Amino acid sequence: MDIKHAIRKADKAYTTYQQACDELAIEAMKHIGWDDNVGCQHFPADGLCILATLPDDCGLSGLPECVCPVESFFESVEAGNIISPEEFKSMSI
Repeated sequence: MDIKHAIRKADKAYTTYQQACDELAIEAMKHIGWDDNVGCQHFPADGLCILATLPDDCGLSGLPECVCPVESFFESVEAGNIISPEEFKSMSI
């Protein structure tokens, strides 16, 4: 096995993954008006998810950080609407 080649290949794959996640996060931010630091990440067993922090004043119990599967998120905002913190929390895993 060519280790240097494997390292370059893994590094390139990670960079491609991160760029794709950044694009999804930018698209998700268009539908989230209450968090300026939206992210996207892959979680084992959950797949790609949108990460967002709920506002302090939204009155929801639990941790403010939530993750929502990308498919569920984008299906719910198909019409271009803004999603509320409560809606995001209800879809979160």
